[in-house]
Amino acid sequence: MTNQDPSPVSSTMVQPPVQPPLQAPRTPIACRALATDIAAAGLPHRMLAPTLGPDDTVLYGRFRLLRLGSGLSLHATDAVDAHDLTSQAVSNPGLTVALFLRGCAEVSLGGRDYRVAACGTPQVFVLSRAEPDLFVRRGMRGNWVRKATISVPPDWFDDDRLGRDDGLRAFARAHGASAVWEASARQVQLAERMIGPTPYAAALEGLYLESHALEIVAESLSALAGHAAPGAGSALAASAPAGRDRARIQAVCDYLDAHTADGHADAPRLEDVARHAGMSVSALQRLFRAAHGTSVFDYYRGLRMDRARALLEREHVSVTEAAYIAGYGNPANFATAFKRRFGLSPRDVRGRGSR
Repeated sequence: MTNQDPSPVSSTMVQPPVQPPLQAPRTPIACRALATDIAAAGLPHRMLAPTLGPDDTVLYGRFRLLRLGSGLSLHATDAVDAHDLTSQAVSNPGLTVALFLRGCAEVSLGGRDYRVAACGTPQVFVLSRAEPDLFVRRGMRGNWVRKATISVPPDWFDDDRLGRDDGLRAFARAHGASAVWEASARQVQLAERMIGPTPYAAALEGLYLESHALEIVAESLSALAGHAAPGAGSALAASAPAGRDRARIQAVCDYLDAHTADGHADAPRLEDVARHAGMSVSALQRLFRAAHGTSVFDYYRGLRMDRARALLEREHVSVTEAAYIAGYGNPANFATAFKRRFGLSPRDVRGRGSR
């Protein structure tokens, strides 16, 4: 995503755009085209880095930005990031329902970080935006994302029917509250249809997409409200932590970030992490999964993999060294996990950052 004015806004050196995997979409999308469509949808974003010109490729693939009836907005994507792109926008109040079929996303709202990864298992990510706040997306070169994101307006929760559900109303009013769970087979089917070409002409396309969006939102709200949805996948991971629990989970993330940056060879013990945050191991596991939709171990493993990628790109470490940094004794196992996470092999990204 980029800003409405695609003129350079940063002095960061532009790296050559990464080439998408062979099976990924390969149609280049220039900054100018993306900025035009974002502005037309009334969703202005500002690109922070790197510096790209109007005709530079920012994505490979396709995307769809539409305002639907009932106040919903749709952003459907099947695209590969060509750069490590950071963009920001002021997010208006509402509820985000994002269904990830592939790839990962690293975003922040008001300084609070969120990460969603669909590594073989499609995920639903719901985020409450109860007040205007700064939203930042951090893309990764080679990250192939297939997702359908639906924005629900806040006045939906003032409706007599939705407003009667205390759980839904409380979630929608808790700024920054989030939840992650495995998507149902039906939700995956609907998202696939929204991402791909539609069978209808433009006059009926909006109605077709709106019907799919409404069904995805209905099932997601049902999960948040604690009701069983027909054909649903795994249960909702947990309700979003609040208050003091959020602060303790943030302390855990800071602890894991510092442990990764210090280059420790071994993963921290869960007992030590829990003690640092002032909670039991069971509470740590429960609250962390509620906040991030993943385990402490998998989150930490992701941090180490991100650090290995950065060192491959910027410091030319060998694949064997990168495997060790990521916690893998076998470089072949590391390469498999690396490609599953980033869509590229370690050799593909090694040294790219300096060219």
